[in-house]
Amino acid sequence: MEDEISLKELFEIVKKRLALIINLTLAGLLVVGLYTFFIATPEYSSNTQLLVNRTQETDAIQRSDIDTNIQLINTYKDIITGPVILDEVREDLNLEMSHGALRGQITIANEANSQVFSITVNDSNPHTAASIANTTATVFQENLDEIMSVDNVTVISPAEATTNPISPNHTLNLAIGLVLGGMIGVGLAFLLEFLDNTVKDDKFIVEELGWTSLGRISEMNTEELKSDGRQALPERTNESRAVRSRV
Repeated sequence: MEDEISLKELFEIVKKRLALIINLTLAGLLVVGLYTFFIATPEYSSNTQLLVNRTQETDAIQRSDIDTNIQLINTYKDIITGPVILDEVREDLNLEMSHGALRGQITIANEANSQVFSITVNDSNPHTAASIANTTATVFQENLDEIMSVDNVTVISPAEATTNPISPNHTLNLAIGLVLGGMIGVGLAFLLEFLDNTVKDDKFIVEELGWTSLGRISEMNTEELKSDGRQALPERTNESRAVRSRV
């Protein structure tokens, strides 16, 4: 029959190792805090918005034209992140990074059924992020007519440098460190308890070994020994020896 552990026993284990759990929880919080505030490199984000709007032969806007503009955005995403645009961006800004590295910093997104899409750039420097976003939009707009023989993109919101980093998230990281440290502390507390094979009470002797418990010997501390008068026993022994010597 497998051993079962009650909630009371689990609580006793946690209570016994409470100091270890608290120390590891604080250690996890400290380690993550040091990484978040002193080691992790802040990352900033900047984005520019562009509008796709086909040139109309009439003043009336047709639904089919809007649908076409929306479908063109998917094509524009591939063109913007391709070498034909990003290589020129790297050359204009003298960026010492590969096409793949620059492409990894750029995210292009648009809302459903919207003719507006945005170019978002993440970088460790807020001004560099804004410069890459604006240059990418400009280069794309200038080369679109040559690439697709259309001129239907307008920059409606240039990117601006922002000094508020998007990462690391201080609050989230500290919460993760606190929870992770606590989990490690609790796990280690139970591991140490289960690896401890010493006999802690007579339950193991009676139930597991099948022996008979004849009694218990209590451990006495120094204060209990003094109150019991046992420490004075050696002094009486010395006095009795002195009496015998006189005789």
